[in-house]
Amino acid sequence: MSANNPAAAELFGLLSAFWQPPDELFWHNLADGAVDAELANFSQLAGFSTLSPSRTSFQHTLPPLDALRLFYLRCFIGIGKQSALPVESIYKKWTDDPTARLPIAGSTGYLMGDPALHAKYLLDHYQLQVPPDYRMMPDHLLLLLELLSFLLENRPVAEADLFLRQHFDWLDSFAEALEAIDPENPEDVIAKRFYQLALCNLKQSVQCQLAKYDQVH
Repeated sequence: MSANNPAAAELFGLLSAFWQPPDELFWHNLADGAVDAELANFSQLAGFSTLSPSRTSFQHTLPPLDALRLFYLRCFIGIGKQSALPVESIYKKWTDDPTARLPIAGSTGYLMGDPALHAKYLLDHYQLQVPPDYRMMPDHLLLLLELLSFLLENRPVAEADLFLRQHFDWLDSFAEALEAIDPENPEDVIAKRFYQLALCNLKQSVQCQLAKYDQVH
């Protein structure tokens, strides 16, 4: 195959919206069930038949917009005692370069590691812009999903397949960090559950896409 299923590109593009700061329009689309319907439709068109039916339940696990914003700010931007940044470099060794002399070379928890440099290279190569707020984290989950959507829509299967295997193998570690967040109030509990559901949907979608590539090989 020389091209990917555009429905998968639409699906991952929609999933990227969960990892940007929540806005009123997206919240209303969640609240009225529009996002659930689009996710179900794109999943079916993409051939992701193994996804759990419970995946389309954001309408019924949605906290108030203010609570969602506060949780995002505290946990995904890092303004708080606990955080779970959705950034690939945080969860991997800063570099695999054996000649690196920096003390953090073999450590995790730092921005702009090897994954970020590679993501930045790909974004530049495909002439995709990195927003100023993400300049120090080009491997933010939002940008990785937007790049994946671009590859699925426009590039040969091999490129999307390789990118998926290289840059989406840290989601379990991210899930563990999110699980470790202690909610501060009842609305925080709902917001945490919402993002855990979003991450579960993403992980299932990644697995389904990889399974389709395995069938091709």
